[in-house]
Amino acid sequence: MEQETEKFIRKVEQKFKGGQVSITEFERLIKEWGQLIAVSCYEQHNMKQTYLNLNHLKFTVQWFKQQNADKSGHLQYFLDNMIQYIGVELESLTMYPEIAIETPEVNGTQFNTMRWTTNKRSLIELICALKEAGCINKGTIPLQKLVEHFGAIFGVDLKNYHQELYKIAARKPQDNTDDRAYFLNALAGKFNEKMLVL
Repeated sequence: MEQETEKFIRKVEQKFKGGQVSITEFERLIKEWGQLIAVSCYEQHNMKQTYLNLNHLKFTVQWFKQQNADKSGHLQYFLDNMIQYIGVELESLTMYPEIAIETPEVNGTQFNTMRWTTNKRSLIELICALKEAGCINKGTIPLQKLVEHFGAIFGVDLKNYHQELYKIAARKPQDNTDDRAYFLNALAGKFNEKMLVL
């Protein structure tokens, strides 16, 4: 699967290298991508393996997109469409109850259908706090790696995390202090409320 995926991505890269691709060519490439997914990801009578295959493919394309962030905007847009196509395929698999029986593993890391349902800035605030407090790998893991990992777990695009950190730092402090941890304070408040009713 990896070789076929890389071969297709290189082909797409070459197509966009020459400039803008026509709508017809764009649609043809998307159809070809769909055919590659159908051949390489779907396992007959094994929806769990299909789910794993699709997730693996998604992370492969996301990695390539990140490694080529400086390339043509048209190429980036097409890669986004490739990722979105996989997302639609994954969504369609949720009708199969056997997939939810256990959490799938991709590259040794568990992924499931949990989604971060508040804003991205709050997630970045949480990740940065965990990093600074040395909660994960005693704080030795680079912030970028933590951000990528949490983004993958919750299905959130956090590539602009630097900008969000600057916005957090520029916040108006709460209650005449230097406190800018809006989300963490609210989180602690909710936790304390829960502890009072247990």
